[in-house]
Formats: sequence, C-alpha cells, structure tokens
Amino acid sequence: MKKIALLITITTILLSCKKEESLAKFKYFDFSFNNTFETCFSVKFTPNDSVYIREHWNGNNTYDSANIPRIKTNYIALINKEDKKTLIELISKTQLKKYKPEYSEDYTDGEYYVFYIDKDSIKKSIAIHTHKKDVPKDLDSLAKWIYQWKKKVKLIETKKKLDFYSSKYILPPPPPPLKTK
Repeated sequence: MKKIALLITITTILLSCKKEESLAKFKYFDFSFNNTFETCFSVKFTPNDSVYIREHWNGNNTYDSANIPRIKTNYIALINKEDKKTLIELISKTQLKKYKPEYSEDYTDGEYYVFYIDKDSIKKSIAIHTHKKDVPKDLDSLAKWIYQWKKKVKLIETKKKLDFYSSKYILPPPPPPLKTK
C-alpha cells in the first residue's frame, strides 16, 4: 500500500511539473535594456524559476544603496510564481509574426532594448529604439514589466558564464563627465 501511495505522489509531482512547463509559452527568452545614463543589463528567463542577469553597467542612481548591482557582474535571481504568471501572460500576448525586427528612430540617447524569443516555433530578435508611439503596446508593456521586476528582485552574484542573444548590440556606458578645475 505504501508503494502505491508513493507512486501516486511521484506521478502527481511529475504531472504538475509538466503542466507548469507547458504553461511557459516560450522555449527561450532573453531581454537587454539600455537607457543611456541609468542602467544597462541583460536578463535571461528560463522555463523554471531561475533568472540570469548581467549588469553591463549602471549609473548607481536607480537602486537603493543596499541593492546596487555591480557593473560587469553576473547574477542569478528567483522569480516567484505570481511574477512568473505575469511574465507568461505578457509573453503569450506577443504575436511575433506581425512584428518588425526593428523599431528605430535616429536619435542618440533614450531607451534601447532588445527581445530575443523562441516561441511557437519562431525565433526572433526585436530591437526597439524609438518613441513609445511606434512600439507595439504588448512589447512596451513587457519591457516595462521586466525593468520594474529587475529593480525589485534580490540578486545573487554568480561566477557562471552567461550569454544573451539580445546583448549583441549593447553599447558601452557614456563617458564620465569632464573634471573642471
């Protein structure tokens, strides 16, 4: 009887894991964000609750002093179930086939972000560097959500080597201001 109960428990756990995995709505998803004077980072979401983050650089003014990510540092974070559900809902709204690979205007500063996603058998990179009026609302909502989520999550430094498809075009930080005498 104990063996049957153990078998039922294991089967239930495996089925619930399979159900959560099928809800992921993406095979691979990463995102890079750069807003000129504040921060530049990349985030890779996995089908489980681990999230990998690379802080390329930051202006040290966007986070409370206890949680300022260090430049050129890799981190791991955990995404809770509620946030994971929100992320999955936002990703499921994206209709990759209808998006252009680039939404861009000719100006030198501002926000620049790139999504790389493998969803519904489509692998696509979408770069955005334009005023909000031209950006599809679901992509803009997803970018805003990731940005806010990254600001609040607890970061744990890792030595793991991280690669992000979306960080291919990440620019270096702006030069420091000139010192005047």
